[in-house]
Amino acid sequence: MRAFPAALVLLLRRATTGLFADLTVSRTVVLASSIVVSMAAHAQTPSIPGQQMSGPVIQSTGMSIKVDDPTFVAPAGHLFKAVFEINAGGGDTVRVNDQLTNVARYYNTHVRHGIPEAQVKAAAVFHGSGWPALLTDAAFAARFGGKPNPSRRLTEELIEHGAQLVLCGQTAGARGIRRDELLPGVKVAISAMSAMQIFQSDGFAFIAW
Repeated sequence: MRAFPAALVLLLRRATTGLFADLTVSRTVVLASSIVVSMAAHAQTPSIPGQQMSGPVIQSTGMSIKVDDPTFVAPAGHLFKAVFEINAGGGDTVRVNDQLTNVARYYNTHVRHGIPEAQVKAAAVFHGSGWPALLTDAAFAARFGGKPNPSRRLTEELIEHGAQLVLCGQTAGARGIRRDELLPGVKVAISAMSAMQIFQSDGFAFIAW
């Protein structure tokens, strides 16, 4: 049997080791990439039939589920008017205010089921710890560690579509919230109690979630 020079054997071992190492790294990269792509696709794909994560009105959020052939329907021409209480959320620097997303769902759910947007009216009264959702990015950053307001886009979209967003004046006073810290279109009432009473007397139904 022919013997190979020791130098050649060493060279072959190094080349083989390098080849297998490269193959292992390549397989690991491909596998990791596949997992990331799969997770992204899963995150974007609704898990419930008929589920839609946003739209057709509010595009930044507002999940809805299509209901086929409902047996309880609104009378033709019915005007939907609802007021929401936003009293939680605080200075979360990552997530959109959960309570405020319900207002987006209110718009999206009705319009998706054929109700004209002109017949969907919404208002929201902010007090307690719900007020940060109304701040500009600069004001939010100044108060909460330099981070932008994660609810800014939703707040702006709601105002663009006619939602009345009202801050409790008592909360503003207690927290030292200046008018120039608020996003354009946000209103300030003397109190959340007065705003709630006025909206309900004007035909807005209070939705407590």
